Amino acid sequence: MDPLKFISATTQIVTATTAVITAYLAYQTYLKPPEQEDESEPSSEVDESADEKLTETLVFKTSKQKTTLKVTPQGLECHLEDTREGKGGHQWTLSISDVKAILDAKAYHVNPGYKVRTGTFTLGPKRNWLYTKSLFPEPDYLESVLKSLLHNVGK
Repeated sequence: MDPLKFISATTQIVTATTAVITAYLAYQTYLKPPEQEDESEPSSEVDESADEKLTETLVFKTSKQKTTLKVTPQGLECHLEDTREGKGGHQWTLSISDVKAILDAKAYHVNPGYKVRTGTFTLGPKRNWLYTKSLFPEPDYLESVLKSLLHNVGK
C-alpha cells in the first residue's frame, strides 16, 4: 500500500472519530436539560428586613450620567450626577404624602420598552425616567426595588 494513501485513510478515520466523540460530548453537555435545584420561597420576614435596609439605589448609568433614588426624611429624592459642568444635581422630591398616595394607587410602573440598553419607569407624577437594563435586566425586579424604596419613606 502506498504510504500517502495510508496516511490519508488514517487522517480520515481520525477526523471522523473526533467528530463522533465531539458530537457525543456536545449532546451530553449542551443538549441534556439542566437540572434545577429546588429553591424555597423567601419568607415575608426576609422581604421586610430587605425593605428596611434599602434606602438608595442607582437606576441609570452611562459614561456621563448616573441617576440615584434616595430615601430621605423629606421623602423620595432623585439625584442626577453628570460629568458636564452645570448639569445634574437634585431633580425632584416626592413628599411623604405623595409617596403614600402612590402606594395606595399603585402608581408605580416599569416599561422596558424596545431599546436595548434603557427602559423607563414612572413614580406617580414623575413619568418616563430612564433606567439602565444592565442594572435591572428584569422589569419586575426594578418594580420591586421601587416599591421597597416607596415603603421605606417615612420609616
